[in-house]
Amino acid sequence: MYDFLRFVQRSSRFLNRISEGALFGMMGLTCADVILRGFRRPILGTYELMSFLGAVVIAFSLSYTTLKRGHVAVEALVKHLPLKVQGVIYFVTHLLSIMLFIIIAYECWRYGLDLKASGEVSLTLKIPFYPIMFGISFSALMVCLVLLGDILLMIFRGPLKWYSWEEE
Repeated sequence: MYDFLRFVQRSSRFLNRISEGALFGMMGLTCADVILRGFRRPILGTYELMSFLGAVVIAFSLSYTTLKRGHVAVEALVKHLPLKVQGVIYFVTHLLSIMLFIIIAYECWRYGLDLKASGEVSLTLKIPFYPIMFGISFSALMVCLVLLGDILLMIFRGPLKWYSWEEE
C-alpha cells in the first residue's frame, strides 16, 4: 500500500511542478508582451498561449492540491459528529468524488479524440487543442488516485490517523 501511496505522491508532485512551470511561463509571457507592446511589437498568439498554459496550471495542480487538502472544505457540521460518522461521510464523499472525476476524465478523453480527429487547432498559432484535453483527462485520473489513497488510509489507519499522507 505504501508503494502505491508513494507513487501517487511523486506523480502528483511531478504534475504540480509542470503546473508551476506553466505558471512561470504565463508570468514571463505576460511581462514580455507588456514590454514589447511599449515598442509596438506585441507577441502574436499571447492570448492563445495564456489559455493553454492556464488550462495546464489548473488541471495539473488539482491532484497535488487534493493530496495536500488545499481545497475549500465546509466542515462546520461534520467536525462535531462522532469520528465513525465523520469517517462514513468522508468515505461516501470520496467515492462520489472519484465517480465525478472518472466521468470528467472520460469525457475529456473523448473530447480530445474528437478534436484530434477533426484536426482543430488554435487560430493564430495553429496549436492543436487535443493534447490539452488529454492532459486534463490524465490529471482527473490522478485526482482519482489521490482520493483512492485517502480511502485506503481511512481503512488501514482508522479514523484518527488517515488525514495525513506521511508514513507512520
